[in-house]
Amino acid sequence: MEKSKKIALIILAIILVIIIAGSAVIFTIGFQFDLLYQGGKRIEIDLEKTFETKEIEDICKEILGKDIKVQTVEVYKQSVSIFAKDITEEQKNDIITKINEKYGLEVDGSACEIIEVAHTKLRDILEPCAFPLIVATIIILIYSGVRYIKKTSAEILLETIIVNLLGQALLFSIMAITRIPIGELTIPLVLTVYVLSNVFCTTRIETYIAKNKTEEA
Repeated sequence: MEKSKKIALIILAIILVIIIAGSAVIFTIGFQFDLLYQGGKRIEIDLEKTFETKEIEDICKEILGKDIKVQTVEVYKQSVSIFAKDITEEQKNDIITKINEKYGLEVDGSACEIIEVAHTKLRDILEPCAFPLIVATIIILIYSGVRYIKKTSAEILLETIIVNLLGQALLFSIMAITRIPIGELTIPLVLTVYVLSNVFCTTRIETYIAKNKTEEA
């Protein structure tokens, strides 16, 4: 029993060290954001025919450099969105000229605007899932309180909240330290950590109950 407590304390100490280090990185350097979330400029070109994304990427990399994102826009994959930190009028026209030459098109460069894209903040990414997670946590706590009201203590219910908070703090600390970019995978990671945290707490409660039954027997 003493050995397991020591292991738990060591794990908790490691988690706290990572969170402290991550907090320092967050408040000094900040998070690393995926290109699409950093803010920049975007152009959308309607080719009116299907195309290979890789071919458009090669054209854009030649003109804009490697740090770009090329995506299809329409369901029929006949329009392309090109995103980069900066796109000048000259670069836009060069891209359209090369696309016209590549596919035998006559796309008019003046019809394609350069769109300014604002930097996406972390709270804007997390906001859509914040309310559902809060509601889900409240439901879990109510369920646990009803199910285990005669078998466990309020401390274990409090542990559910603490473990969830530590789990999310650990996740974002690791992302800050390792420079994993904030982007499309952020929400799936948050939900995964949330589920694992609740599974861990439920397992702890069931173990606690099983232990008490054994001692009573």
